[in-house]
Amino acid sequence: MISSFLDTREVAEYLSINEKQVYSLIHNRGLPGTKITGKWLFPRHLVDRWIESGVADFPEEWSFAQRAQGLLLIAGSDDPLLVRLISLFRRRFTETIPLQSRAGSTEGILALKRGLCHAAAVHLHPSGDAHQDADYLADHFDQRAVAVSMAVRTQGLLLPKGNPLGIHTLEDTLAGGRRWAGREVGTGTRLRLERELDRLGTDRSGFADDSPTLGSHMEVGVSVMKGQADVGLAIQAVAEMLGLDFIPLFLERFDLVVYRDTFFQKEIQNFFGLLNTGEFTGIAAGLTGYDISGAGRILTETI
Repeated sequence: MISSFLDTREVAEYLSINEKQVYSLIHNRGLPGTKITGKWLFPRHLVDRWIESGVADFPEEWSFAQRAQGLLLIAGSDDPLLVRLISLFRRRFTETIPLQSRAGSTEGILALKRGLCHAAAVHLHPSGDAHQDADYLADHFDQRAVAVSMAVRTQGLLLPKGNPLGIHTLEDTLAGGRRWAGREVGTGTRLRLERELDRLGTDRSGFADDSPTLGSHMEVGVSVMKGQADVGLAIQAVAEMLGLDFIPLFLERFDLVVYRDTFFQKEIQNFFGLLNTGEFTGIAAGLTGYDISGAGRILTETI
């Protein structure tokens, strides 16, 4: 029976090179492998994909993301810490161009499933502990994806400085025709707000479902700061940056999701590797409302 994993000697024979060259390929060329109890193991199918990735003429059936060499494509939820992480990646790995589409968690998952990006930025979680496992993945990917934690962040109500309307709870926002700075349908923040309102079981007639929708947490904050809205749901970091009042409501985990068969791709591993650096820790320390103690943790079963 042929094993699905190769050891260092076997992968060297498979590639017709000596064992010393294997270690060079791991560190310099992104040869996919994992170290278990001091021994390197190489998933056979990923080694094959790694070889195929160097082919000059890509087969037509390959997805856009698979054909986009030299790029790192990220789609999904909006987050200031993620933007700074991408900037750090751009400075550290100049041979790769990172591109981000802030389209919301649902659209990020859809883009990943369609092969239009390498990673989806997601914060779709059931209610409960923000540190729990990423059980939502099975609903979208049938165990074909891996979730890696970037941070746990605080989300809540953004209010004008001084809180002139005296809002202290989510229930307070439903009274008196408060003007909401809403998020677009399909964003994780919009879905979470709708779930929280349903949980309250209160009259939602005061909530403006037809209020203007905005594309990012920062746009929500600017709308409140300019007096165009009385309240919005967004993350604490934005409130701090814009000098707004903030009422925390819940913690949520922010994940980066990739397919299992591309997890060991060099660009993706370089990106995830930054989560455990002092540079990333310093960036997160400059923002409010983030817990990065679990950054880089794989939330699904061992791959």
